[in-house]
Amino acid sequence: MNLYNIDYTHMATLHCTIANVSETLFDGAVDSVTVPGTSGEMTIMAHHAPLISPLKDGTITVKIGGDKKTYTITGGVLEISENHASILV
Repeated sequence: MNLYNIDYTHMATLHCTIANVSETLFDGAVDSVTVPGTSGEMTIMAHHAPLISPLKDGTITVKIGGDKKTYTITGGVLEISENHASILV
């Protein structure tokens, strides 16, 4: 458990892939992913509606349970389809 007694083991997950032309930076199930959209920061969770959005320079934050992973990017594209977020940077 954690500070707020949230049981992360029963949350719905979203599959997330973060990649560039030469490698996959992350590929796995996440609770949420926050990206720097050109119109503002967006947090994506499981079963989000389909979406394509450009990304600006900033930080992607991936949350898995109580842990966070961050990736600094210089722009990119986000596509969400069928409970999968694909982020090309």
